[in-house]
Amino acid sequence: MVKIPKGFGTLVLLAFIFYLNFLSRIIVSPLLPEIKEELAISATQASGMFLFLSLGYFTALLGSGFISSKLGHKRSILLSVGFASLCLVVISLSSSLVILYAGFLALGLATGIYLPSGIATITSIFKQDSWGRAFSVHELAPNLAFITAPLIASLFLGRSSWHLLMAALAAMSLLTGLVFLRTNAGNFRGVAPGLSACTFYTRKRAFWLMTILFALGITSTLGVYNMLPLFLVSVHSMSKTDANMLVSFSRIATLFTAIAGGFLSDRYGPRRVIGWVLFFTGAITILLGITQGFMLYICVFLQPLLAVCFFPAAFAGISELAGPEERSLLISMIVPFAFLGGGGIMPLIIGLFADQGLFSQGFIITGLFLASGFLIAHMMPSSKGI
Repeated sequence: MVKIPKGFGTLVLLAFIFYLNFLSRIIVSPLLPEIKEELAISATQASGMFLFLSLGYFTALLGSGFISSKLGHKRSILLSVGFASLCLVVISLSSSLVILYAGFLALGLATGIYLPSGIATITSIFKQDSWGRAFSVHELAPNLAFITAPLIASLFLGRSSWHLLMAALAAMSLLTGLVFLRTNAGNFRGVAPGLSACTFYTRKRAFWLMTILFALGITSTLGVYNMLPLFLVSVHSMSKTDANMLVSFSRIATLFTAIAGGFLSDRYGPRRVIGWVLFFTGAITILLGITQGFMLYICVFLQPLLAVCFFPAAFAGISELAGPEERSLLISMIVPFAFLGGGGIMPLIIGLFADQGLFSQGFIITGLFLASGFLIAHMMPSSKGI
């Protein structure tokens, strides 16, 4: 008989909250061709939604330490869920680019509150030698979101509209928050980002190296994912449905490789796993911009398989840099800059290349950046595997 680890139910609930949190941020990617057509905007203007979302996420993560130090991690998570539900309702009622920009900026603010408190709650439930595996379960959430977002988008676009989809996400998010309200998880406070603590970490070389690596990791998953459907439709003349289906199916196996990434991190250490994952992911991203036909399909499937192995190792690596009370603080310092770069600026750069007729070259340059992570990872100190 398999014994279920203590706290596993809470971990699954947190993973589902993270799933809805992540889904609400990436659902715009498979909707992008439809929104671009409905509003009659350019690729750069469309990709600007990712930048505003990232700016909101960036700001919220920077301030999340203040919030969790006052409210505690549980109430911070509840605040994130409730605010995100409200933002999704506003987005669902939007019909202009300006309102969408404002809505996604606010959604970024709402969803950015969750991650530091979620990670701190998980590390308080499980022992350090199980962190890699616990984070791999938590990381099933974004991987499942990557799979289901195109399918959900195609379902709603075929029967109603993207406006109704956003409203449905708002309702589901609110219901999940009510379930989490009944738990006892996260009933402790975080550490506010005081000047001395911030100075202590920003003086560490490992802090800045991990920030760069995290930006590359987000680029390899979210940055590429955000622009891939539009790339397939614009450059390779796929239909919106075919592009969304291909992107969705390519993410199915990531549910297993994400868990493998956690086990590899526990076995070989975060530094090795991070370096090799970024190197091979970068190489395949370069091929996305070069190949066509059957080989393109192969690359679309292989790229996310490797990319998702990054995050269990990265979160384990970050957690080793700080004590239990300061982990949420460290995450709220590293992830904002990384997300702004990987989830906002890089898609915008690819969009700028696309408007110049150089969509493929945008992916090639992105791949080169990712591959450089191999060298950066091996510059990290090797204490405790990182």
